[in-house]
Amino acid sequence: MPRQPTTPGTSGPDTPLPGSRSALDPGRAIKPGRHGLSPETVAGIQRERLIDAFVEVVSERGFARATISRVTEAAGVTKKTFYTHFPDLDACFLAAYKRGTDILLGRMTEVYAAAPSWPEGIQAALRTMLAMLAREPRFARASLVEVNAAGPQVRHARIHNLTRFRDFFTDPAFGLPPVPVAVVDATVGGIYSAIHVQIETGEAERLPSLLPSLTYFALLPLIGREAAAPFLDAAP
Repeated sequence: MPRQPTTPGTSGPDTPLPGSRSALDPGRAIKPGRHGLSPETVAGIQRERLIDAFVEVVSERGFARATISRVTEAAGVTKKTFYTHFPDLDACFLAAYKRGTDILLGRMTEVYAAAPSWPEGIQAALRTMLAMLAREPRFARASLVEVNAAGPQVRHARIHNLTRFRDFFTDPAFGLPPVPVAVVDATVGGIYSAIHVQIETGEAERLPSLLPSLTYFALLPLIGREAAAPFLDAAP
């Protein structure tokens, strides 16, 4: 079974992806004066609001036009608060990216592990990923499109994140035949590219329609055309 994400508290069924909530939601406000919250709790709320605000700004304006001022305005906090948590925008991007990909991979791993067979596990994992990205187009755009404009730390995190998908294709629990890493990486890269194009063209809501094609593509190198064909014909 693929390894679970190591970041605690980021893979539960109710954990939202970054950017899915408005940082200015009244329910997330910290009342002035005596609010009874510990400094750690206040810092956590502020950090979460900054991450959500960052994804909102980047998805709407692009990373090249994102500024700390725009992020703090969207988060309802001061620049001083931003610098308390992050030294720059790249660090904020990295935090948002890691948080979101841990959540995404955690959900995919859960449905994969519950499937009765490897092909059905791959199909379930892809279905979950496509549905989550379709529901949260802000995070989808930030993590798959705007990530290319970020600094080297964020781009390296993207490369590392793609290698984590190898686990789905090298799972000893299902007795999979050995496949060269280059083949696995090419498969993962092809899936990533198809999703990227859909988001880049502004059609993130149609991502679930890719499920049959991407499932077939993912299964083909390991189980062959005949065994993979039924998944190509399945309804998304």
